[in-house]
Amino acid sequence: MSKNKLKNAPLKEVIFELRWESTLDDSGNPYDSGYDLAQGKFADRVISEFPVHKKLILDEMPFNVFGAAMHQYWKGEFTWPVIQHGQGILAVNEVEYGYEWANGYKPLLIKSINDLQASYEDKLSFNVVKLQYIDAWDLNGMDPSEFIAKNLQTEIHNNYDLPGKARSFNIEQNFELNDDTLMSLKISTGINNNNQQPSVIWTTTVEKKSKMIIEDVTFWLESAHRTTSMIFKKMLNPEFYASLNR
Repeated sequence: MSKNKLKNAPLKEVIFELRWESTLDDSGNPYDSGYDLAQGKFADRVISEFPVHKKLILDEMPFNVFGAAMHQYWKGEFTWPVIQHGQGILAVNEVEYGYEWANGYKPLLIKSINDLQASYEDKLSFNVVKLQYIDAWDLNGMDPSEFIAKNLQTEIHNNYDLPGKARSFNIEQNFELNDDTLMSLKISTGINNNNQQPSVIWTTTVEKKSKMIIEDVTFWLESAHRTTSMIFKKMLNPEFYASLNR
């Protein structure tokens, strides 16, 4: 998440989500009134760079799915990044291998947002924008509490006798930032799906819930990235941070 990409970054996935206001049907359920026409137009705009299309929810399903991705567009067969579109939602996911903010991920986000708006006949009224970074590190036999105390500068204190040895934890803190933006910091234990090794996972999320136009969203992106990058560097012990670039 630094300006100059770390050689051994702990980043596993970065997720951008954008949501917009819905229309209500006769039963009071939300639906995206422009989606049916926009979906095809959006596909036409992204398919040259993201040629692998995967449908997540069949069009024949007898119920309306609002706020869930229905179509994915991949760079290649399960080759990241991936763009996702559904009723009331746009998401763009990337992994560490291809992630680079200024010259890669941010331009892709802006293009995807513009392609989205161009696919709808009416101007969208955005109401949620979120940027989330998921980082993880294998413990390699180290006690997880010792790892987060040493490397993430976060300690867990219990002022009473514990019933046994702690096996896992899940810590979450939430903060109010400027401009109606909220930040969530979550640190937990888990398993690395690639090698099945015990790991510590820390997730940094910034989210804004407010009525926004497209210019508000693109302006927010840079502020959100700057905030997540700053807290990433502050959280990590300087020695541990330096080791990520060796």
